[in-house]
Amino acid sequence: MSSLDAAAKAALKAYGFPGNVRELENILERAITLCDGEQITAHDLQLRQPSPGATPASAAAAGALEDQMEDMERKAIQEALEKARFNKTKAAELLGMSFRSLRYRIKKLGIE
Repeated sequence: MSSLDAAAKAALKAYGFPGNVRELENILERAITLCDGEQITAHDLQLRQPSPGATPASAAAAGALEDQMEDMERKAIQEALEKARFNKTKAAELLGMSFRSLRYRIKKLGIE
């Protein structure tokens, strides 16, 4: 089971979360999946820096864009899986990503 180190906890407390609670969930899922050890560091969180002058309206627009991007990604993964006859290793190669990253994205996007 992974845990957050002190720097990661401080980074999460300081982060403004321009999205919503789902953004926190996504950040933690990605960090758990991609960290090398049992301790998640601030670097593993890969927090985005908010743009200067960001407003709640721009945050909502960014959320809508994120939803559209997820739909596009879901479609691309499904097409690659079909083309590879559901061989995830081959589908990952077709998409130019690692098998581990593909597995994470499949789980996150609710594919299968």
